[in-house]
Order: sequence, then C-alpha cells, then structure tokens
Amino acid sequence: MKHEGRTNRDRAVYDASFSRNLGILTAEEQKRLSEATVLVVGTGGIGGNCVSILARMGVGGFHLVDPDSFELANINRQFGAKVSTQGRYKVDVISEEISDINPSVRIKSWKEPFSEANADAAFEGVDICIDAIDFYSIADHLLFHRIARRKGRFIVMGSPVGFSACLQVFDPEGMSLEEYCGIADTMDPVEQQLRYACGIVPRLAHISYYDVSKQNTNTDFLRGKGPSLASACSLAASFVAGEIVTILLNRRKPRVIPHTLQHDPYTFRNEAIYVDGGMSAYDPSEVIDGIEDKSSMVVNIFDHFYRKVHAATLDLRDGGSLCYRIEGKGKPVLLLSPVGADTSFWARQGPFLAQDLQIITLDNRGIGRSSSLPEGATTVDMAQDVIQLIEHLELSEVAVVGCALGGLIGLQMALLRPDLISGLSVCSAYAAADETIMTITKSWRQLARQSGMDAVFDASLDKVFAPEYRRNNNDELYKLKTFYRVNQQHPEEFCKQTRAANLFEPVVPLSEIACPVQVVHGDADSLVAPSLGQELHEVIPGSELILVPGGGHFLNWERSGEYNAHIGDFLAAIGCRS
Repeated sequence: MKHEGRTNRDRAVYDASFSRNLGILTAEEQKRLSEATVLVVGTGGIGGNCVSILARMGVGGFHLVDPDSFELANINRQFGAKVSTQGRYKVDVISEEISDINPSVRIKSWKEPFSEANADAAFEGVDICIDAIDFYSIADHLLFHRIARRKGRFIVMGSPVGFSACLQVFDPEGMSLEEYCGIADTMDPVEQQLRYACGIVPRLAHISYYDVSKQNTNTDFLRGKGPSLASACSLAASFVAGEIVTILLNRRKPRVIPHTLQHDPYTFRNEAIYVDGGMSAYDPSEVIDGIEDKSSMVVNIFDHFYRKVHAATLDLRDGGSLCYRIEGKGKPVLLLSPVGADTSFWARQGPFLAQDLQIITLDNRGIGRSSSLPEGATTVDMAQDVIQLIEHLELSEVAVVGCALGGLIGLQMALLRPDLISGLSVCSAYAAADETIMTITKSWRQLARQSGMDAVFDASLDKVFAPEYRRNNNDELYKLKTFYRVNQQHPEEFCKQTRAANLFEPVVPLSEIACPVQVVHGDADSLVAPSLGQELHEVIPGSELILVPGGGHFLNWERSGEYNAHIGDFLAAIGCRS
C-alpha cells in the first residue's frame, strides 16, 4: 500500500525553508536535491533519522518501506518515536513529520517488508537507496542489496556501534555485500550475520569499552537483539545523509566498499580503511593483538573467520590434513583439545604460555579446518596424526597438555613415542571410560543425529561446566553458544570423536609411561567422575594428582587462572620454563 504526499506547495516556502543551505550548496544543487528521490528501507534508528536530515537538506522525494509500528523501546533513538505515536506505523508518522518540514515533499510508503513483489514499485523513479534494515535481518539485507545492484542503484548504509558510527557505500558496479563480507548462501544464518557485523567494524574502534562478548551488554546474535544510543544513531544517519547528498550532486567520487569507515567520539578513533580484497582477505592480527581478553567471542570470531584461514596445514600420510598454529618462542608445548573443540579452546592458556614458550595448537581431525576423521578411528590413530606433526616440525622433547579427548591422545603419544615427549599434563581424562561416560555420550550422539549440534550444546552444559560457574556465567555461556554455532562440528564427526574417546585403550599399559605426568581433575566434574582421575593417577607411577575444588570438566575455561598456575608449575618442574 502506498501514500501519495502533497506535491504543489508554494515554491517560495521551499526556498525560504532551505535558504541556509546556500553557500555550502549552490542554488542549482538545491534544486537538484528538490527533484531527487531516495528509497529508504527501514525507518528505525538509522532510516528515520536519515529521512529527517535529508528532508531538512531539501531532498524532495522519499520512498519509505517499513512494516513496523512504534513502541516504547524505540523512543531512545528513533525519529518520530514518542509516547503519542505508540502503535502507529512508522512510515505514517515519518511522512507526517517530513511533510511538516517540507509541505511539497513527495512521499510513497509501503507498510510491508521489502520483497521481490514490491521491489519494482519501490525502486520506480528512485535515484539512490539507503539500507536501514534492522541490523539482525541478514536475509533482508542480502535481498535488498541484490535487487539494488540489479537496478543499478548505489546503496548507502550506516550503523551505530556503542558511541560510534559506521558508513559503507556500495557501488552497483563494484564489490557486492556478499563479496565484501565473504557471505555464501550455504552458510548458517548466524554465520552470515556475524560476517556482516565484522565487515561493518573491521577495526573495532569501540572494543575498549563495548565488547559484545562480555556479560550485561544486552547483545544477543541468536535472538537478534542489541542496544543502541541516540547519539550513535544520529551520527550514523548524518554520515549516510551527507554521503547521499554528495553522491546525488556528484560533488566528489564516493569511497565505496571495500573502503569502510568507523568513527568513535568516545575513543577519539577514526578508522577509515581500505579492506583490500574484502573481508575474506582481511588479516585481523593487529586488532586481535590489541584486545586483552583473547578468549572473548569477538576475538575468536575474527580469528576463526579471518586469521585462522592463513594457519598452516600438514598433509598426513593417509591423505588427511591437520590445521595447526605456532605462537611464541621457547621450548615447545603442544595443546590438545577435547571433542568438538578447535584451537580456540585454548584461548585462555595460549597467550599466557606463549610469553616464554613455543605454543602449538591444532584442530584434531573431525573439527575446525582439519579434514574428517576416518571411520572407526581410535585415539591411537589420532595420536599418530599429532606425532606426524611433531616429526614434520622437527621437534623433540615436546611437553603435551591435553583436556579430555586431548588428554587421551596425549597418553597414547607418551606410550607410542616416549622419545618425543618431555612431560604430559592431562585434564578430565581417564584410564577407561565408565558406564556414566558411555551412557551420556551415547545419548549425545543420538541427539546430534536427531536434533543437531545446537541441541547437544544445550544438553551438555550441565556436564561440562560446574554448577557454580553456570550460575554466575549464564551470559558468557550464551555467547559461547553463538561462537559454537559457527564453529560447530558435523554430527557424524562428533560421533566419531566421542566413540574414539569411549573406546580408549592404551597401546601398552599406562604404567609404562616414562615421562613426568600431571593429572588435573575438577572435583565437580559430572561427566568424568573425580574417581577416574584418581584411578588414572594411581596407574601411572610417579604422577602428580591435583583435584580442583568445585571445578568442572572444562577447567581450563571456567577456572583458567588456577588451571594456568598448575600448568605453569608443571612446565617449570620439567624444565620447560624458568
């Protein structure tokens, strides 16, 4: 449905209303703006403010598309949102407001979502477009950009992030939104959304005070919710409106994608950069190095999407491959992850240990950027993979730290190649899986096949994290789920890894391990009972047992400070660090 605005008001009203634009704009340019029409899809925090600013700059025509009505939660940032306008269609209120600014303004509006069905009518007679679609509606962004590109129209887009504002301009002859952000149709919508978010703020000018990974940021990528401030919305809208006018008047050549801008008045940072090749070619190392908490979701998303693409890969003798990374300098320490975890699992240990050690992390086969795990593979096979990596790197006397499945792989390595291993620290491991482990992991395998890995994540929380940690860190766990969603294992790979762990059987008795061994276990681990850690300690002569009071299965994450201290002491004791 569309609304025709008034079109025949006295020209003298227009000239007087916008006379203060003259001197910056010429009279001829003002006339051109009066004849221009801008398509605005989304009339919320950015779109509504853009329309208001452009109307005051004398733009004469608007096509407005938005199915939403105002609600109280819009008042903090949206033009037209007032107590008196609650429940009214946004396009109706905004049309009235700008008609009062410029009685001769031409308006068409649609109280329905933008779609293929209304695209031709919405684009008819339009000179340029504004993408002001809700930030979290990634499918709608992609559709709008594809159609605008087909119609040969520029799209200008602005976003508020914290106190900052961002600006992106898409040339229909240049790089598309999908190309710039590295988005593919085959990706999970959450991954598409996160890649879109990264592309908007590749330099993270706001990260020192607004990290969406942290608790209480009111940001929820899975449910499509987040905060925004009026100042940031107005700033972003001003960027967009200014760029719209310069393009309409052909004042200068616009800086189009892969140029991108973020200005943050809080941090006094202005990040105007050229992302050569788009985000798929982006190296975020400098940005990540500047963030103190390397375990935050933001760091791991940027690392997973962009930096890890450039990690090293070892081609294994049987045709498989291992993705691995090396950080720091010093004696070598190898970190081995549990089922379903890649190198990011060690984000709270890697930076700590890399201060004076060479840290090697890898994706076991069946997860991350490594190849699939062969059907029927055992922990012996997985240990042989890692041994090939050590040989490839020409290392000896490697200290191995492993959690759960990673610990089982480490035990096999110490038995298979004692000449390579200087010491072994295992967490949440066992000498043999008991009935509890077998029953729980079998139920997870069934759940993975029937309902997918999101369901496994939800079902596993009370088993892999201690009750106290879950009570106090619910928001962090939810953020972990967001990252897990884009880095989750394929159900069959999960099944293969859990079966390998369930069927753990040392190649020779564990009593023959010759290197120093540290056994770390949480006494609140409800997946691998503390008694199994005690049993493992007892069958390995000379091993050290550390029971962490109140600790769960993933000690390295929930009790990282305490766990790091124990690892550090062990590595010092075996001569790895001073």
